[in-house]
Amino acid sequence: SGSTRDIRLVKELLAVYGDSKECRLFDTDVLTLSKAISRSLWPRNESEFKLGLRVDAIDQKGNWFPGSVLEIIEGVEGSGDDATKRKVRIHFDNFASKWDETYTIDQFLKKSVRPLYSHATPRSKPTEFMVHNRYVERNNNVVTLFGQSFVVQCKSEWSTARAGAHILAQAARFIQSSGNEPIGGPIDVDSVQENDSRVRRTYEKAYSAMSEFIDTLIDFDRSYVRAALGFGERATEFDGEFRNPTFEAAALSSKLNAKVNLLLQRIPFELRVCTVDNLVGKKAGSANEEFLFPFRLNRTIGNFANARQVLVLHWGDSSLEKKANYLTSPVMFIPPPLVVHKQSESILEEGSRRSKNNPGSGGLHLGVCLTEFCKVNQLDLSECWRCPRCKEYREGKQNMALWRLPDLLTFHIKRFNSSARWREKITTKVNFPLTGLDVSEWCHPESPASIVGKDNCVYDLIAVLNHYGSMTGGHYVATCKATACSPDGSEEVAYTFNGAASASAIDGEDADVSSAPTAGWRLGGRKDKDTISQQRLAAMVAARNVSESAEPLWLQFDDELVEPIPPKNVVSEMAYVLFYRRRRISTSNVAKYSTLD
Repeated sequence: SGSTRDIRLVKELLAVYGDSKECRLFDTDVLTLSKAISRSLWPRNESEFKLGLRVDAIDQKGNWFPGSVLEIIEGVEGSGDDATKRKVRIHFDNFASKWDETYTIDQFLKKSVRPLYSHATPRSKPTEFMVHNRYVERNNNVVTLFGQSFVVQCKSEWSTARAGAHILAQAARFIQSSGNEPIGGPIDVDSVQENDSRVRRTYEKAYSAMSEFIDTLIDFDRSYVRAALGFGERATEFDGEFRNPTFEAAALSSKLNAKVNLLLQRIPFELRVCTVDNLVGKKAGSANEEFLFPFRLNRTIGNFANARQVLVLHWGDSSLEKKANYLTSPVMFIPPPLVVHKQSESILEEGSRRSKNNPGSGGLHLGVCLTEFCKVNQLDLSECWRCPRCKEYREGKQNMALWRLPDLLTFHIKRFNSSARWREKITTKVNFPLTGLDVSEWCHPESPASIVGKDNCVYDLIAVLNHYGSMTGGHYVATCKATACSPDGSEEVAYTFNGAASASAIDGEDADVSSAPTAGWRLGGRKDKDTISQQRLAAMVAARNVSESAEPLWLQFDDELVEPIPPKNVVSEMAYVLFYRRRRISTSNVAKYSTLD
């Protein structure tokens, strides 16, 4: 039977998962084990709720999403309106915390919450992180990036402990020496010290600690999986499945935390999580949205990660190492050897040669897309047109053309391709004009748009919606043109507007932002001069630089972060939805949105 095969597969995976070859020669996909653990720990009453339980939950529209139990909310005993039941808070994969939902045991019993991947579809792609190397400069105490950044891919159902072992294994190459390459981080060391045996032993000691750290995480993760399934002497089978609802991970997690705290003191860096906009430029000790990577057994990396997070190897100062004052490099970092892949190099050279010969090869123009959209298509026999007179099916042709033009014109670029067997994001760059888009070419000759004149077919870009990520998850960032209008509503003012208010608000660090003129634009809200953050000052400096240009001010909106960007950065392969405004707005809309003083 199917359940018998599942049990046999689980036992086969348990026999090899976490052995000496794990995370060294191969990486096990634990999807089958995760589904088995979800069913093994599935609660039948509220006392059996478990932190970290993987579930499928249905939303109000009937869609199923995978998630994890992150919090158990105790109920209130009593009767009547004062009594509440015990609940769990579920965090869904690839969603922000604001979308978390709470559920009671009744919803579990009514099958609004089901075991993992009973209804939802597992992610086909791994969870990816960009990893950067970083340290604090000794002289000015400024956080600085160095070395080569790299990407790590983790199985989405790995625990963060197992994913942490994978990340540490990738980072271990930075402290492993083959004896030939020089040792040193951002600053070269003296050639005599490179060969000093004390230096070699120090690096070997750090590498040994990394190896022990990885082994510890793998062993604890293996123990957690086996215990959660009740595998071993306590193993029981219920309805053809492993079942161990009384399992508690607190003791195992406490032992792992104690081990991790000791091992973190023996490796030359900290593994931290931060957002992509908080990598550099921070003074040590200042407020920063980052935290230590959580090596947990009951939280999966797919549920933990989001599109804005990056990982940082924050290297400690090597001069602070005990009995290691002979290390003159600021960090214990060995640059990995760089090798040129001959086949890839030849492909890049060929692509570069073609680009030089064909300057327009860097993406498609928006006009090409419009021409393809409006072209004449020959209908297939299955799509024949039925003549209303003779009632016979005839072969026909079909084409699109613009008939009426709105004041606000939106282009939705097809970025996602989906079929029965394949899904992918289309990353082809579409080049679109910031000003002067003339759509008269794609208007029907007899349409009202063509009759009123060509001047009414010219549009200017006002905003772009960008999508960062893939088919399995992503993040939206908006880019908008900040313009000011004259009292008569003339949009031509936008081409001379230079954000004077932004510039006047930052003539000096002691300038009072609240005293900026009300006409124009100013970044940020009204705050006292002593509370202006470095990030806000940096944005204002950028705004002042933009104000010196004749170009209009473009602002990028990334959640709560708003900052100016140069116009050349508006067009990118991430553009998803384009918003254009007609240069000559129709008189009806001018009257509709005008006000009388």
